[in-house]
Amino acid sequence: MKNYVIGALIVVILVLSSLLYKYHTTENKTLSVVYPVEFEEPDKSPKLHLYVFFSKKNCQDCLGIIEVLNVLPPSQFTVKGVVPDKELDDIKEIRSITGATFSIEGDKKFRKLIPKYTPAVAGLSKKSDLFFILPGVPGEKEYLEKFLYSFYQKVYPFLLTIK
Repeated sequence: MKNYVIGALIVVILVLSSLLYKYHTTENKTLSVVYPVEFEEPDKSPKLHLYVFFSKKNCQDCLGIIEVLNVLPPSQFTVKGVVPDKELDDIKEIRSITGATFSIEGDKKFRKLIPKYTPAVAGLSKKSDLFFILPGVPGEKEYLEKFLYSFYQKVYPFLLTIK
């Protein structure tokens, strides 16, 4: 019986000491941090820059990704189309075929980014850090939309740090 009383007292002492320790360490003591430099207010909505490389000769099902890119919120995404320079004269025809509402440029200044397969979507930061290149394949519309929103949420803290 004596051992039970001693065991109970040890348990009570441990519980009380843990409560005292918890109260002591979680007391309202705030650490004031003084930053050595002034912080600029970060851009509230940094953008992920998307470049879609395509041609009017691509299959219609593959160009279905353009429908997704047309409706992305401009506060989060900047979308530009890149077509071969020889197709720049046919912009109206390209818009009627694809339904693209974003700006379309020639591929001359994008030579380093041109993927081996078109259509393809490249995601870049403001400083041209390449995040991904996704090929446009039939039936990719649903996947692309989910991927872009999910990726934007994950890369958002990084985009805030880029000036």
